[in-house]
This record gives sequence, C-alpha cells and structure tokens, in this order.
Amino acid sequence: MLPIWNEHCKFIYDKCGLQLEEGYYWLDRQIVKAFDKQGKIHKVYRLKTENDLSMSYTTYKKEKFEIATWYDTQLLLNDRLNELENNSIKLLQEYGLNTDRTIIDTNSTGKDSEVKTHLAHKAGLKFDTYFNCTTMDVADSNRFAKAKGYKFTYPEKKYGGFYQWQKRENIIPSRLNRVCCTYFKEGATMNEFDVGDKLLFLFGMRNDESNNRSGYEDVWINNKWGNKRDWVGILPIRKWTDLDIWLYILREGIDINLKYKKGYDRVGCGIVCPNYTKTTWVLDQYWYPKLFNRWRNILEEDFINNNKWLIMNCTIEEYVQQAWNGGVFRSEPVEKVIQEYALHNDLDLGVAKKYFNRYCNNGCLNKRKNPMKIKDKNTLAMNMKLYGRQIEKFQCKKCLMKEFEWTKEDWNNKVAEFKEQGCKLF
Repeated sequence: MLPIWNEHCKFIYDKCGLQLEEGYYWLDRQIVKAFDKQGKIHKVYRLKTENDLSMSYTTYKKEKFEIATWYDTQLLLNDRLNELENNSIKLLQEYGLNTDRTIIDTNSTGKDSEVKTHLAHKAGLKFDTYFNCTTMDVADSNRFAKAKGYKFTYPEKKYGGFYQWQKRENIIPSRLNRVCCTYFKEGATMNEFDVGDKLLFLFGMRNDESNNRSGYEDVWINNKWGNKRDWVGILPIRKWTDLDIWLYILREGIDINLKYKKGYDRVGCGIVCPNYTKTTWVLDQYWYPKLFNRWRNILEEDFINNNKWLIMNCTIEEYVQQAWNGGVFRSEPVEKVIQEYALHNDLDLGVAKKYFNRYCNNGCLNKRKNPMKIKDKNTLAMNMKLYGRQIEKFQCKKCLMKEFEWTKEDWNNKVAEFKEQGCKLF
C-alpha cells in the first residue's frame, strides 16, 4: 500500500494517460485504490506493465462513494495509531532507557526505518543512526541519509563497489543467488562493530512483510552474528501494517525518501535488486535512465559472454526484460532463440540447433542424479570438431578427455588452438 504523490501521478499520466490527484489515492499491487468516508477501501483502476515496459490501465466497475482524503482516513484510524505508538515507545523504553548496551539504530532510509527512528527519539533513547551504503543505492537515498546526518557504513574494501565486484566475480544476482546481500548489507554491518561490543540494535522489520518475518517477536537475534557477539535486536514496529506506517508518517509529518514519491514501494538497492520486477523496472527506466541503461548493458554483456542462450533457452531481449533475475526461462528453446544464436555466432541454423538440449550419450549423471545436460559451448563445439557437424550423439567434457587421454591443460590448449584457427564452432 503506497500513497500516490504528485511525482507518481505525473509518471502514471505520462506512461498511460491516467490522471490522478495527490492526497486521495493509494497503490496496492498495481491496483489504484481509494477509501470512502467510512473507512472502506475501493478498487478504482488497475495498472498493467508489459514486458517492453509500456503501460496501460483498466477501470473497475464504478461504485458510487464519497472519496476520502488521506487526512480523512488518518482521522478514522487515529485511535489505532495512538495505541501502536504507545506500545512501540514502551518497548523501546523497556529495552533502551536503562541499558548498559550501546544503542545502534539501523536505517535504510525506508519508511519503516524512518518511523522506527522517529519513535526511538520520542522514547527518549540516546543512539546513533547508521545508514548502510551498499554502493547500489540511488542518489536520492544517499542524499536523504546525508541530510539526516546518519553515519555511513560501507562494504569491506576487498569487495569494492558492487559493479566492480560483479564484473570481477562474473556474478549476476538472482532470486536464487542473492549473495550480494551477504557482502554489501549484512556483512557491512557486522564488520562496522567490534565482536566484543555489547550492542542493542533497533530494527524496522514487521510481521506482515513476509512469511519469514511473520513469526518474529519483540526481540530478534541474527543467527549470522554467531555466539561470540553479545548483540541483541528489538523490533518496535513489528505489529504495524503498511497502512499504519503511512498514515503515521502523514500524521507526524515524517520526512520520506523521494523514491516513494516517485512510485517505489521500497527504496533498497536501486536497479539491480533481483527481487524487483517489471513494475519496478518501468520506474527505473523513467526516473533513473542512466543507471537503468548501465545495468541493461551489463546484462547483455553477461548473456553474450556466458552463452546464456544455451543455459536459459531465451533471447537476449527476453533475458534483459524478464529472465535475468530468475532461473531457467524455458525448458527448451523456441525457434527465435536458435535463430538469434545462429546469427550471433555466424552459424548455419542446422548447426546452431545442435548446441541445444544435448546430453552425454554415455549415461553420465549430474549432481542431482539426472542425465548430464551439456551447456558448455566449448564442449559442444569440441564434439562437432572431432566427429563432424553431422553428429547427433554427444559426450560430456569428462568423457571426451578420457577418450583422448587429455589433461585439463591439453583440453584448454586444444580449445585455444581451434579458436585461433578461426573455427566458428567455438
């Protein structure tokens, strides 16, 4: 649930011609909603984002109701906000007023963080607020943290910035491989403080954010901290909902990250987060075109250099627009994938087809005990180089090396030799 500010109204109008006014509407999973004067919420419009990042909208069957302003809705729920505020302040005071621990307030510049920090000040706690600069944040987030006077933490120098690390390690983060969080978020916080420090962390996590967090209690300890650290975290706003957070922000006049006003429902890592989808990418393209195009170029380069036609069974455009942040795009390639691969590698279509869905004919199995699928371009090329382009039965790298009694060095030398000869198969 996100209030739709003027900036977001402009974006929606520019992208699909829908005219909205600030102060009335909310966006919830691409559905534009509005409250009536009695506090009942109504669906008004549905936004749709296509794979090419164009947008359109449809109108829900119009209901007659008197639309409420954000202020109207806040007044209706004011008693609940007061109760939540009082309970959160009591928790903060219970753990933070007379503690011998150093209080560390972690703040991502997100809405939850800002409400939690605001409540900690109201509770009378003494603390420093730390912003974890991941090197993936957009300038809006960094400027906001600097304006607030937050202390900055950074990733370890051995990783460098995210883009340098990504290029060096040849890694594209995905929903199945989110190692970037370990290096650039959690790791940075753990390295900022000494193991022997006695700390009390203030976190802005909430129960309704995810299934994983639904069971969190007032006190939370990160398993990654280990037994050597005497660190404790508390979650003062864990029982708050999205709507509670926003109405409280509006009531208290709490400053917010500009990204929210631009239409983002979260303000963490910009552009490159694998948990984002096309509904976020269309915002990236509109508001941060340089960063968007930079990441798009990285994805294209990654796809080509790693021959992901053979791994993902998709085209370059499908990878950039849909597939980069997930697993295998489709189980088998469609004709357009094979055609693009053939064109890019200057191969006949018949030869190009032989690079796809090939398994070791000797019955080799992968780690999951499934038939060994050959995805490595050099291995596929070596089969055709040694046995002719007309072959239908392929062997994996291990089997080929065994048959010809090659060492790894022999294999690498052969591949290099054929490439130097200009063989298109490689």
